[in-house]
Amino acid sequence: MRKLLTKSVLLGSLVGVVVGLAFLVISFLTAFGICSDTAIAETLFPFALAVDPTLHDRALMVLLLASVQYPLYGIILGVAWMRSRPGKLAFVACLLVMFVGHVAAVRLANQRVTAMWDDRFSHMK
Repeated sequence: MRKLLTKSVLLGSLVGVVVGLAFLVISFLTAFGICSDTAIAETLFPFALAVDPTLHDRALMVLLLASVQYPLYGIILGVAWMRSRPGKLAFVACLLVMFVGHVAAVRLANQRVTAMWDDRFSHMK
């Protein structure tokens, strides 16, 4: 049982690292490219953008949160999959809770980024 748990944690974190790196590259290219649009980054890494919507004030914290988000998702889902009974109801429930939490974080990140831009452009009105 312990060996299966270790295997699911390793597999989940590996999948999370691969997915997270791909999303990080996409987010970086769109956020720091010519158009400087953070919409994709807000959707893919909402926790990091909620902490620092400027991506400059707390850059190390943003990078840390972005780096651990998907490996952590993978670990949680790997453990939930391994511990689920036949039918995988616990896994589906875990996936649903994670999705709802992610969507809530996306909304918070969107609000924080909008507030940041409103503040930056408020003196131009």
